[in-house]
Amino acid sequence: MERFYVDPENIASGKARITGDELKHLKNVLRLKSGDQVEVFDGAGKGYQGRLTNIDQTYAVVDIEDPVTEIRDSALRIILAQGLPKGEKMDTVVQKNTELGLSAIIPLELSRCVVKLEGEKKRRDRQSRWQKIAREAARQCGRLYVPEVFPPMGLPSFLRQVAPEDLLLIPWEEGGQPLKPYFAGLDDRLGACRLREKKLYIMIGPEGGMTADEVEAGIKAGGIALTLGPRLLRTETAGQALASVLQYLWGDMG
Repeated sequence: MERFYVDPENIASGKARITGDELKHLKNVLRLKSGDQVEVFDGAGKGYQGRLTNIDQTYAVVDIEDPVTEIRDSALRIILAQGLPKGEKMDTVVQKNTELGLSAIIPLELSRCVVKLEGEKKRRDRQSRWQKIAREAARQCGRLYVPEVFPPMGLPSFLRQVAPEDLLLIPWEEGGQPLKPYFAGLDDRLGACRLREKKLYIMIGPEGGMTADEVEAGIKAGGIALTLGPRLLRTETAGQALASVLQYLWGDMG
């Protein structure tokens, strides 16, 4: 069944209106017709199945028949703070981590980032692009929530939003605690229920990695430096690897 994102304000009185790029995809790519069954979701946790009843130039109407009741999103609140990578790697980071069930993604401006987003318009445009990629990825993988992609921010701004009760994990190629014993101890101390009450932040450096000062700042904010093993992972891979482990141990992959 084909799925479409619908703004929450376009769902009311048993009907949903599909507009914008989603409408173009419905008409020009999928070539759906009135009577076809579809699913819509609002990106905030609600989804519905229904049938198309009207398709015109500005919107398509879906008569809602049943709500989506199955759980499709992880109970873990994993937030990736990703050092801005070069080229279009951030597109991949947003797409793949949306598929892995992350709650939010924060583009992080660190000292070794080659990419410099100068000017408010450029920053807004890039954020809008990444948010659209997150919506498309959520639609493709069946999620009901679309992760929020924050505006790019510097390290001090990011660390200020990490609360003392949150968990900040900092994979670092220059050393840290091995995952297996650290997570075993964490499970003994907190268990899955308490971990699901926390925000789990993952802080990843850009291609050149994080500086020792940046890692130290994260540790002073309550973070834990970790090693992901003997192989040096690319910046777009490291966050996915750790997020997968978290979802396997305490989320919906295990």
